[in-house]
Amino acid sequence: MTEPTSELAGSGPSEEPQSPAVGAENAAGQRSDHLSATVYAPAGIVVVASVVVWFAARWIDGEYGTAGLWWVAVTSAAAGAALSVTTAPMMTRLCAAVEIPTEGCARRLGPAALTAGMWFGAVMFAGGDAILPAWLALSLLCVWAAWIDHFTLRFPLTLIRLTTAVGLMLGAFAVAVDQDPAAGGRALLAGALVFAFNLAFAIITHGYPGLADVRLSFILGAALGWVGWMNVLSGMLLPNVLALLVMAGVKSIRRQKDLGEFGFAPFLVAGTAVAMVVPPLWWIVWV
Repeated sequence: MTEPTSELAGSGPSEEPQSPAVGAENAAGQRSDHLSATVYAPAGIVVVASVVVWFAARWIDGEYGTAGLWWVAVTSAAAGAALSVTTAPMMTRLCAAVEIPTEGCARRLGPAALTAGMWFGAVMFAGGDAILPAWLALSLLCVWAAWIDHFTLRFPLTLIRLTTAVGLMLGAFAVAVDQDPAAGGRALLAGALVFAFNLAFAIITHGYPGLADVRLSFILGAALGWVGWMNVLSGMLLPNVLALLVMAGVKSIRRQKDLGEFGFAPFLVAGTAVAMVVPPLWWIVWV
């Protein structure tokens, strides 16, 4: 809770003393402004860096083809890891603002390594397509959401809103640049369908996945929808399959009947990433 601000003595007769309610409101406003600055400034850097990587990939892919694209992918992987570390304080503030433990935010090597791998894969998969900035920014933010959820079983709703807003903005940018409104419409429809699927699943299972995961699934479903409908179907099923396999493996190793609670966001993000870059539904053969 915010403490009411106190007036300094000797302010002069022309200033009215503030009531505790007004002081608390001003303190809350200052806190909100500070939080906005600490959130949107790093997020803006991520967006700008994603667009810069896209410019480089588009130019080099046109000039040198796949051979040159490897160098862009390697460089972008390093940039993604550095940006992941840079955004760690932002994640800490977001968690602290809603009283989520910040222990996961202090472990920056994991998110940095995962982001590096996803940025490398995104560049190699998308090349110079205008959707690349959206996938880059989404991967960094979603990796952090999954990482925080793994340690705390929660993640800030502000992070979900920010991720969704960034994804929609850069998705609209891709539609405008590539002149592909059909892909944009398919992405929005897919996002709505994935959201509805996970919401229904959460209602049926009484809270699994959680509502925060359901909200996050909209923008992830939209990312899959840009690729194709079979990828969307794969992305709807694969996170649950991964969760079942991992839980079964952990249960067999630990030999415990009750595994307790676990975060679904890591499986949601991992399942979406796999469904996006591999042939749709190939994993059914192995399962």
